[in-house]
Amino acid sequence: MFKHGFVPTIMTLLLMSLAYALSAAAHEPIFMMSHEAPGKGAFDIHTEMTHARQGDKREFELEAEITYGLTRDLAVGLSIPFVREEGITSGGQKVENGLGDPTVRFKWRFWDKDLPGVKYAAAGMLQSTVPIGDGDGRLGRDQPSLLAGLAHGREGLHWYYFVDARYLYHVEDNGAKPGDRLFLDVAYGLRPKLRGLEETDVVFFLELNYLHERNAEINGAANHNSGGDFLFISPEVLIAPANRVMVRTGVQIPIVQSLNGRQEPKDFTLKFTVESRF
Repeated sequence: MFKHGFVPTIMTLLLMSLAYALSAAAHEPIFMMSHEAPGKGAFDIHTEMTHARQGDKREFELEAEITYGLTRDLAVGLSIPFVREEGITSGGQKVENGLGDPTVRFKWRFWDKDLPGVKYAAAGMLQSTVPIGDGDGRLGRDQPSLLAGLAHGREGLHWYYFVDARYLYHVEDNGAKPGDRLFLDVAYGLRPKLRGLEETDVVFFLELNYLHERNAEINGAANHNSGGDFLFISPEVLIAPANRVMVRTGVQIPIVQSLNGRQEPKDFTLKFTVESRF
């Protein structure tokens, strides 16, 4: 009735689709927004370590994040960062450690199209910091920072793409206002080998990240030695040793910097994350 090999081929395709549906979820770049959502009733537990440098300044951040799927396409998340800042001042080296402002975010995946072996989706996101102020072991602000973003992507068995646009707005805090930021990002992902459900999955990503940063302001006056335009390239690797556990790491490398006034250029940023889904 069927040609020789037809049934095994169909079974193989079904198994590949199942592997894709279970293991490809949350396969996403590390420095940009994606359309991913954990699904109704599911939790994503996310721990991220970041190391950034700019001139004599160093910043280390350890962030704990939890995301919950209210519905299949609507998710809410909370993240809490612990920050260490190092710098050189006229009085010598300065080191500060403390709790940064927590962040609350809402994501809505408003378009989701599944085809055999491939998925297209788009999502919007709104997020805000919860200002806790500084002092007493805290490195926060007294006013929130607000971010809105849109993301679109394609996920397949062997390759991916993602694009996003985000805008970060800082509410003035006691006369001080950091420069607002516009982010535009694109990423390509490649899975060199399709593996079974019990095998370790590996995906490589390459991001191109553009940042436009406006001048910071002090009492309404622009600080002309701040802000600029930046272009980064970010190679990354994602390793999933188990179906619901992912390890991701990447480095963001500046390739073009157009700085306003006199300021130190940005250096590389390293990220390492571990994510589990329940």
